[in-house]
Amino acid sequence: MSLSHLATTTISNPTISGSPLRKSTRNTCGSVRLSNRTPYTSCELNKQNQEPTTHNGGIDRRNVLLGLGGVYGATATIANNAIGAPMVPPNLATCHPATDDETKLPVACCPPYSSANIVDFKPPSSSEPLRVRKAAHKYNSDDIAKFEAAIAAMKALPKDDPWSFGQQATIHCTFCNGAFDQVNSKNLLQIHGSWFFLPWHRYYLYFWEKILGKLIGDDTFAIPFWNWDSPKGMYLPKMYQPSSSPLSDDTRNKDHYSSVIDYKYSMNDPNPSTPAQIDEVVTRNLAELDSIFKETLQLPALFMGKAQRGGEAAANAQGRNEGLHNVFHQWVGPLEKPYHNMGNFATAGKDPVFYGHHGNVDRMWDIYSKLRGQKVEFRDPDWLESSFIFYDENRQVVNVKVKDCLTPESLRYSYAPEPLAWTTIRRKYKKLQNAAQTRSAGDSLKLKPVSEFGSAPRNLTEPIQVLVQRPKTSRTKDEKADSVEVLFIDGIQVTHGSTARFDVYVSQPIAGLAGPHNGELAGSFVKVPHAHGGSGAHKNVSSLELGISTLLEEIDAESSQKLVVTLLPRNGDVVVGGVQIRLVDVDDDDL
Repeated sequence: MSLSHLATTTISNPTISGSPLRKSTRNTCGSVRLSNRTPYTSCELNKQNQEPTTHNGGIDRRNVLLGLGGVYGATATIANNAIGAPMVPPNLATCHPATDDETKLPVACCPPYSSANIVDFKPPSSSEPLRVRKAAHKYNSDDIAKFEAAIAAMKALPKDDPWSFGQQATIHCTFCNGAFDQVNSKNLLQIHGSWFFLPWHRYYLYFWEKILGKLIGDDTFAIPFWNWDSPKGMYLPKMYQPSSSPLSDDTRNKDHYSSVIDYKYSMNDPNPSTPAQIDEVVTRNLAELDSIFKETLQLPALFMGKAQRGGEAAANAQGRNEGLHNVFHQWVGPLEKPYHNMGNFATAGKDPVFYGHHGNVDRMWDIYSKLRGQKVEFRDPDWLESSFIFYDENRQVVNVKVKDCLTPESLRYSYAPEPLAWTTIRRKYKKLQNAAQTRSAGDSLKLKPVSEFGSAPRNLTEPIQVLVQRPKTSRTKDEKADSVEVLFIDGIQVTHGSTARFDVYVSQPIAGLAGPHNGELAGSFVKVPHAHGGSGAHKNVSSLELGISTLLEEIDAESSQKLVVTLLPRNGDVVVGGVQIRLVDVDDDDL
């Protein structure tokens, strides 16, 4: 189906437990609006929630989304011997220091336990009580006191205890900063920038929450989530701010303690101050969330991140969920080097707000999954069978698999319902855009030539505007249901240890020229510093893939043969290798 006709979709009952891989006959739904458009209902959980099928004795890969990149557009059958393998846990005995490019010092990310006696994780029974995570800004004094007591108990443990706050924080460094090579490979283990980003962090929060509950003797204990998709939640929750609280962190940018967050934030941007500025920021934030969900529902890799298989180099292709998540790391963390704690993935877990932030990142995945009728995002065994290791609430090292965490309910927790303000923001946002263009109407004659990107990489030291050919114009409803138009920004290079951001805008050319307005925001590339497995300053090559099917409808550009794409640098030393637009086929079973 075309996202342009999507007005409503359904979210299944949040108390339903189990995995989307299991066949279900339930039909309990609630309505959620995505935009003021033709209604769409997805309540069929039967044919959607099935195990990967087999074909001629092997796995049928016809409906497998391999991830964005060079495989898109190919129609050839994929041989089984070219498929790859699931990610497997590292050999803990081979842990080595990573390197922090900011300080050039080694970073100790190795866990205080060995590979001995690893046991397989058993998902909790459906008879266990459902832990309900609440929005942080709605916590009362009793909620705060219990949360502070749990964190204080964790911080009071010996430093070498795997349950201690410092060791729990180190887990993020272990899997995100090059402390391990992958098994039988020289490629580093890295779960950011790929389809592992969301399931790995879901497990991370799950065990952190269970350990906290164990420390205070409460098996119903649930952590808060920072509800930054709500206008009232777009501020750093106050319970994290008092310096006397175990929830505080001295490395944060305290200038943001009373400011609304701008999703377009770049390092050193001033805070919105007037009521009009705050209202505009909130409106644009909500419109970006609306865009993220509408442009990614058909292709989960656009939301989740690129496919990565065992033994392969890091994918370095963040989904839009992760890209937005990176903004909060920069906004909370310090302005200057070293960018600790939230400002660097190697140290982010040392700030308690990290877990509230990731609670909402996980909640966004939960909402996304339910908007898709709780259908598994990737049926590929290389995703479903991939596994990680964690230290659990029973003091065991457990081996967990992606397929066992596809819903929060399968891990016996859920999120307290909150209004989804971004689902009804489109009309107000459109008025805001129209008003901005009216104010600059005098610039309407300022057209300028624009050419193609070319074959050579370009430094993004100033805005780059390029003319990009579209693969097909004026597509029919059926054609839009079969494929999504995707904008690819390839060969992105950023120096390790530095922050970076650039925004991507799309507009129609006017008689082959670029108009005075950048157009509509399609998405952003946002990089947070992290330690790595090498030494010295070197470039990290990434890519950015953005769905634009709905965007083109909203700017009335469906009949345009070419588009003007603007890359707007915000901070950092960035090189871009190329810009192109391709049609990406949607699996027959997808929305």
